Formats: sequence, C-alpha cells, structure tokens
Amino acid sequence: MSRSTIRHLAGLLLITSLISSASAARTADWKPRSIYQTMTDRFARTDGSTTAPCNTTAGFYCGGTWRGTIDHLDYIQGMGFDAVMISPIIENIHGQVSYGEAYHGYWPLNFDNLNSHFGSHQDLLDLSAAVHSRGMYLMMDTVINNMAYITNGSNPATNIDYSVFAPFNNADYFHPYCKISDWNNMTNAQRCQTGDNYVPLPDLYTEHDDVQQLMIKWANKVIKTYSIDGLRIDAAKHVNPGFLENFRKGVDTFMTGEVLEGAVSIMEDYQTNYIDSLPNYPIYFQILAAFTNGNTSLLAQAVENMRISMPDVNAMTSFSENHDKPRIGSYSKDMATAKNVLVFTMLFDGIPMIYQGQEQHLSGNSVPVNREAIWLTKYDTNAELYKLIAKLNRIRNHAAYLGTDYFDDSTHTIFQGGSELAFTKGVQGRQVVMVLSTQPSTSSAYQIDMAVSFNAGTAVTNVLDCTNYTVDNQGMLHVPMNKGEPRVFYPTNYMDGIGLCGYPESNVSLTMLRAHSSTSAGIRTISGTGLATLLLAVVSGMFVTFL
Repeated sequence: MSRSTIRHLAGLLLITSLISSASAARTADWKPRSIYQTMTDRFARTDGSTTAPCNTTAGFYCGGTWRGTIDHLDYIQGMGFDAVMISPIIENIHGQVSYGEAYHGYWPLNFDNLNSHFGSHQDLLDLSAAVHSRGMYLMMDTVINNMAYITNGSNPATNIDYSVFAPFNNADYFHPYCKISDWNNMTNAQRCQTGDNYVPLPDLYTEHDDVQQLMIKWANKVIKTYSIDGLRIDAAKHVNPGFLENFRKGVDTFMTGEVLEGAVSIMEDYQTNYIDSLPNYPIYFQILAAFTNGNTSLLAQAVENMRISMPDVNAMTSFSENHDKPRIGSYSKDMATAKNVLVFTMLFDGIPMIYQGQEQHLSGNSVPVNREAIWLTKYDTNAELYKLIAKLNRIRNHAAYLGTDYFDDSTHTIFQGGSELAFTKGVQGRQVVMVLSTQPSTSSAYQIDMAVSFNAGTAVTNVLDCTNYTVDNQGMLHVPMNKGEPRVFYPTNYMDGIGLCGYPESNVSLTMLRAHSSTSAGIRTISGTGLATLLLAVVSGMFVTFL
C-alpha cells in the first residue's frame, strides 16, 4: 500500500470520524490492553520532585497530581502499557483522623466536585488528552457503594449529617446504619457499612431507583466530559448486584468490578449475571500460594478451573499487586520470585493490571505502607523489573499482532514439576509457552524435559534471554533451569517484528487498530483512539499493512 493511498484512507477515516462520534470502549477493545494502575497522590507531583518526602505510614496527602501524571506518561509507556488507571476523581471528605486522610480517593463527599488536591477541571481534561494522544486508554477508579463521614469515634448511627453529601443529601438515600458482621454473608456485606467508628462509610441504598439513576447519570456525564474509556468499580462485592447489573447496562463503557472472593463459582455467577469483568482474585490467591509458599498444584488447578468454569477469563483483569494487598516484595525480596510472578501476571488470560511500584520491587506489607510515593524511586527505567515488563508487553502484543484470536484463547497447564509450572496460550504453531519456577535465585542449574504443543523440529526462542532451542523428534523441549529464572518461548520463525533479541519492531501494531475496530453492515470502522494511532503513523511516514 502506497503512502498516498494511506493518506487518502486516513483522510476518509477522519471525515467519517467527524460525521459520527467514536464508539465507547467495550470489553473486546480492552482485551489487547495492559493497564498501569496509579494512585494519583503517590505517583507524580506537579513540581516534578523525586525527593519530596511522603510519610506513607501517617496516611496523609503527599502531593501527587494529574499534572504530575501527564509529565510522567513516558515512564508508563516505556514499559509498553497502553492504558492508565487513576484514583477516584471526586471530592473527598476533608480533615484527618488518627490513621490519615482521604489521599486515596475512596472517601466520597461530593460527586459534583473534583478532588482539588489532584488538580483542576482543566488538569483532568489535559491528562485525558495527553493519554489519548499516545493511543492509550484512560481508566478511572470509581466508588459507587458508599459515601464517607468523619465521626472520630462517636456513634455513626446517630452522628452522621447526611445533608453534607451530594447528590445523596438525605438519609433516605442510605441503608440504616449497621456494621458488617459477616463478610461472607452477601446480604450483610451489601447492606451494612465497610468503614469504622472514625470514618464510617454510609452505605448507599443502591436497590432504590433514585440512587441508581443519580449514579448512572453522574457516571455518564464524567465519562463524556473527560473521555473516560473504562471504570474500575471499587468494592463491587458490597453493591447490590441488581444495581451492579443496571449500572453496567446504563453506563456506556467497559468496567471491571472488585469482588474480593477466592471462589471461582462466585466469579462465574458475577460474570454470567452482573458484570463482564472482575479482578481475578481466585488466581491472585493461588499466585501467592505458588510463588510465596511453593504450592504449584493449587495454581495449576485454578488455571484449569477458570478455563472450564468462567464465561470469559480473558475479560477479567489479571493482577498480583494492588493498593489493598501486600506487595510481592513483602513476601520475598528474591528477584526470581518477582520475575516469575510478573511473567505469569502479564501472560496469563485477561487484561494485565500492574500496580505502580511493582516494577521497582517495592515491599510495603500492608495498607498504608504499600502505597509508597513512586517519585522516591526516581522513576528508574533501568530497574530490572521495569525492563522485564517492557519485554512482556512486547511479547503479548506481538502474539496478538499475528492474530487477535490470541485474546480469545485460554491458558492451559502443560507441565507441573516439584517447583516448576508451564503454561501455553495461543493458537497451535504460534503459541506462547511460559515456564515458571518457585526456586530461589540461589538455586543451581538443572534441566526439565516437557512435552510441548509445538511440532517436532520446531525452533523456539526464549524471549527473555534470546537463546534458541529445538523441539526434539518426540515433541519434547529440554529446558535448562537455573537461579529460579522464568522462561518464555515463542516460535523463532515468528519472531520478526517483536523488537527483541535483535529482531526489528513492527512499524505499526495492528493489535491496537483491530482492538478499536467493529464491523457494522459489512463496513469496518475505527474508533477515536484507533484512528488517532493510524493518523500518527501516517504523519510519521510509517507504512501500514492491513492483514
């Protein structure tokens, strides 16, 4: 295809985009993405400081802003992420209690105002524009379950002034006060409060139509105003599931809902009936069992259970750290553990979501010390895990570049040893095979022999160290293991374009374009972000080959 043809096509697409607005991002649009989760107050300051103190234990605001995030998008994109999640944006309660203040964004006061600590209306508009100008998506963390109020030890049942909340400004919008007594009882967990006697979190009466419509109206307004591409629903387990379903149907974007449960059956029920995506907590718990306790069998079983039971594992979000859980570095300082966890998190089914600081191997062991200020790491792009994540994003993108069916295929367990696990994902002949170890970095060299789904004689490359191997005549791959290091194999014949191991990087990844495309009446259209990517490629003089 000639440059003139590409320019002509881009012009036609631009005209089309002016005639009709870009469609909202759906689950299929998000599957090729990987998300970097920021905590706005702790990610980057407007002044660009890498030395400004932040006492994480005190739990106070440390000065991170939307403007600071704009200035450090290179850091995020340098790891290959094409989506950014930010903290809840609305005004939170003011004041301090013994364990801190609302720096995290989860103590809502007024849905009609922004959190001024994070910046202004224009700052948020500029952040959205900056993210989208790079072909990236913007996800917003969102609280729809509760409001917040400071009582500092007085009885929440009698000392909450509901008139201060907006738009839910009277007690009729809330369940009568009660403290959750049984977190496993869904009725109790959904009608009682998740806070405490210092900062109670009045539980919204989400069964009520007025509450539902006000929340849906607010969400759609915010999404339209700031061009939000997706939502993370905080504490979705505590929301009436009927409302969760209505919210999903009424709000025009992708969303993933936090249901903190380890049972696959609960995930299956939610994904079947209420919401398309959830953070994959059943797998998260087995990641910990495998790589911090050495129990590989539970993770292997969980992978198979998810594949068999879930409607769409690839729509889930895959994670191994977040702002509510201890960091992997708190379980083990061993870099081998961190590497194996990241390889699995990034290459397993679902949309990877990496919490800020995981790339720097931070080690906070609980809230609030797992909410460190990232600027104190000086955004080290030479960090070992930073570079590993960049490789893993390239591997994932390249596999999808050769076929978007990669994001519809399920991961299979193909080998389980005493301290090793191997998984395959992708279509026969161009699948990704990861071999993981629970051994420490002090372990000695040895070899495992495993049957793989590659044909005999197939040359494969360990993309992490660029060593080539050949599958023997019995279909066995002989894998040298050493120092607990993971391996990721890909067919050598398909390495061209990956941008690793001496192979060039493809000029334009069609994964992104395909992710934004939809077919209607036989006509392929491209949404706003995909169009921007295509236009940027044209402006840069790059060639695009439509496959």
